[in-house]
Amino acid sequence: MAVYRSGAGVFVLGRGGGAEVGSRSLTFAKSQPGGNMTFMAFSTLSGDNTNLEGDLELATRKFGALGSTRTALSVALTGPNAGNATITTMWDSADACFDARKAVMGDPEVVAAMQANNSVPVQLGLSEVRAEIGNCEGAFACAAVAIASDHSDEAVAEVAAQSERVIMPHGINGYRMVRMVAAGEQTGAYVNLFYCDSVDNYFAGSAAAWADAGFVAQAQKIGAQIVDRLISRMV
Repeated sequence: MAVYRSGAGVFVLGRGGGAEVGSRSLTFAKSQPGGNMTFMAFSTLSGDNTNLEGDLELATRKFGALGSTRTALSVALTGPNAGNATITTMWDSADACFDARKAVMGDPEVVAAMQANNSVPVQLGLSEVRAEIGNCEGAFACAAVAIASDHSDEAVAEVAAQSERVIMPHGINGYRMVRMVAAGEQTGAYVNLFYCDSVDNYFAGSAAAWADAGFVAQAQKIGAQIVDRLISRMV
């Protein structure tokens, strides 16, 4: 299992107790006012994608030095940002995220790399990590964007358990749920990220979920509705 820091209301990974769910371990903790939480930032840029490995190395080195516990890079294959690159970073606090972004965007090495790539920032979104299961790495990240009427910790735990039970056996390496907290029109939405080595595996798991009575009943109970699906290739 890969738990960062130390993976929509609030569950945070590596901060508290764990629960066994099937063959994997789901680790989470309820966040309290003023308590600790894990943030995941999504920074999307347009530009030249011919040096993605070098871009990932640079981003990992710069953001990691300033406190990012996980830095990743992906390229969107679907949606309005198809062809654009997104850098994701994970933080112990929102202040740390924005302070690091300011420093990195002004770093001469980063400025030179962005100029060489003709990189232009497109959008930035900040989310809270709510749950994580398994190893959140793979060739692809498949995102199911959803809205819901029940934002309780109990609803989050049940959705994670249903996803582990029904979707992950179809070749999914890891699952992470985040809730967008500052992301323009997406603010308040949940992004269910499934990391896999085959997009077919994700669609097989998704089809199995919506044919499963328990999964459908839980979705109806919390008022969950899928509003978008996005596929990205990880670097």
